[in-house]
Amino acid sequence: MTPRGARIVFVHYTTPAILGGVEQVMGAQAAALRDLGARVTIVAGRGRAAPRGVRLARVPEVDSRHAAVLRDFDRLARGEVTAEHRALVARLVRALRPHVARADRVVVHNVLTMHLNLALAEAIARLGREHRGRVIAWTHDLAWRDPRYAGELHPGAPWDVIARPQPGVRYVAISAERARELARLLRVARASIPVVPNGIDVAAALGISNAGARVAERLGLYDADPLLLLPARITRRKRIEAAIDAVAALRARGRTGATLVVTGPPGAHSRTNAAYLRELRARAEGTAGVHFLYALGIRPSTRVMADLYALADALLLPSEAEGFGIPMLEAGLRRLPIVCSDLPTLRAVAADAATYVPVGAGGPLIARAVERSLGRAMPALARRVKAHAWPRVVRDRVVPVILGGARARGAKVRAGRGR
Repeated sequence: MTPRGARIVFVHYTTPAILGGVEQVMGAQAAALRDLGARVTIVAGRGRAAPRGVRLARVPEVDSRHAAVLRDFDRLARGEVTAEHRALVARLVRALRPHVARADRVVVHNVLTMHLNLALAEAIARLGREHRGRVIAWTHDLAWRDPRYAGELHPGAPWDVIARPQPGVRYVAISAERARELARLLRVARASIPVVPNGIDVAAALGISNAGARVAERLGLYDADPLLLLPARITRRKRIEAAIDAVAALRARGRTGATLVVTGPPGAHSRTNAAYLRELRARAEGTAGVHFLYALGIRPSTRVMADLYALADALLLPSEAEGFGIPMLEAGLRRLPIVCSDLPTLRAVAADAATYVPVGAGGPLIARAVERSLGRAMPALARRVKAHAWPRVVRDRVVPVILGGARARGAKVRAGRGR
């Protein structure tokens, strides 16, 4: 099944308009699937709005804070299963059945592992039996594994609906640890529970402009690992060929996402610079991940340059001569690792804050210096964060699990962008 035209229903107590981690994850998934062409509906009990282009169906008793649900919660916490509880389950089944019947997939966030609305959990379980393979229990939290809830849970029905695997329902967890806990609780094989991590809107978190996000998406910069920025005009003294060779060396060393962005046009004052660009492009033909913005028709504004600095993993300046080194100041403001030639002018700017290579260093030596600079704690963490860019998580994890029934492994996420 492909995303385009697929009918996806998300179910949670509240809509993404309500501030909360689960709500935000559900909203991001819904919006991303909408962008891929799916017909998406959010079924919730409380909250005003769904993401633009996502249909909202409000069922009041889905809300964990609905008056009838709160009365039921208090009675269940005392171990009392009442006729009102059974009537609430029946109402929810009737209200939800049309949504489930029309859907290709029903993604239920947290409901089948939490006791905040057990009537809803029972209703979803019943509908999951009617439509086997259609319901997916997206697991963020586990009531039965949290000691804070011990006094509110009791043996038997209906509490065991969130403690046993429900027939026809597939379970997904947001982390490897949650998957292990869920497997122990449900007494199922850990390998049967895919791990799909939560994501982050990288562009929003970094304050990247719409224009910068478009450049990043066009060039696949959210997939870059590492992303090396060379903000310079194309002149021979910049030794851009050494930067290209460094990317080739990084890729040969297993860093297959290594990417270089050269931001400037050919220098304006030498007729040989246009020929130099042609040489560089020919040299880069055998190396993936090398981008000359000028050759692509991209003239980055000051704002887009700031966006590129925000996304980059390191500044690379393999020059043979420099009069000052303004990019090093810009990188320093952003705490960006710097790999540069050991020139007195550059040392005067960066002192011991940069990783230096000998003037004239070749690609392999520069590649090793890049790896040393990336080994510091914060650059390494930043690259791991980018691995959780929402489009990357959706493409590699969410879509295969929801639409294909695939088992996403608990290993590292492969690639992505951030808006």
